[in-house]
Amino acid sequence: MEKANEIFFSDKGLTSTSASHLADLAQETILGNEAKLKNMSFITTKVDIVGSLSESGKTVSIGYDEERLSEIKGLLEEIAEMNAFCAWMREAIKAKEKEIKQVNNCSFDDWCRLFGYPAVEQPESPKEIRMEDMIAEMNIKERNRYFQLEAVAATIGKSIHPGGTFSNAREELLNKMMKPYSTDGNGKDTLIYSHTSSVKPDKVENLFFELQKWHRQNERELNRIKFSLKREADRLNLEAHQRYKSEVERASLEFRQMFSKYKEWQIQECDRISKLKIVIPDALQATYEKLSKLEE
Repeated sequence: MEKANEIFFSDKGLTSTSASHLADLAQETILGNEAKLKNMSFITTKVDIVGSLSESGKTVSIGYDEERLSEIKGLLEEIAEMNAFCAWMREAIKAKEKEIKQVNNCSFDDWCRLFGYPAVEQPESPKEIRMEDMIAEMNIKERNRYFQLEAVAATIGKSIHPGGTFSNAREELLNKMMKPYSTDGNGKDTLIYSHTSSVKPDKVENLFFELQKWHRQNERELNRIKFSLKREADRLNLEAHQRYKSEVERASLEFRQMFSKYKEWQIQECDRISKLKIVIPDALQATYEKLSKLEE
């Protein structure tokens, strides 16, 4: 346990549940006092109409009298007292949660170092072989062909797919052939546009299907290469994983007894910390007793 956290705990005191409950009661007291102080005013206000009889005005707000004025210091003192109690209890609960979290996050290797046990030599996890790694292993001819196929797929696909320049121009041609005339404006200012194809529509269609066929052929070849690379990468990754798994099993077998001891320590240490009681400082004893009475 951290030295800074030891101050909060001992064998006698409050459980975390009780401390949290009392802190909630303290917070309720704070809210109650703050509500009393919220509309603090030392002014009494009346409203009247011009020309009305003297003393005929209506009182719209009443300021604090001396009795309420005398209560202010006590209310503020109690707020400060309750805030101090809440701060101590919540910091103590936070410290306990932090200690339990540290135990749970303590790795097997950290535990070995903490108690002076020999470090467990864990095998290094194999690096996953990715598509980029497989491409990097290609020879000049293969890699250049792959890059060419990617370039063609990106260039042609971008042009002929919806939103592409060729696709948009083809769609425009089809639309204008269906509606060869269009107008703009009204009355005498109306402009009439006549639309004719600058090339034969069937040639545009032929080129589109030619590009589409080229793109599909290119995609098929590219996908075959990608599938082949992925299959080989998967095979290599599987072999590497199987070797790693075998090495882990051997290492785990060697230190299984020690690992079991480590888990047992985690459980027992978390249980010990969770059962620690929160100390009530002498300065907060009166506050504790006051809040305890509120529970009754």
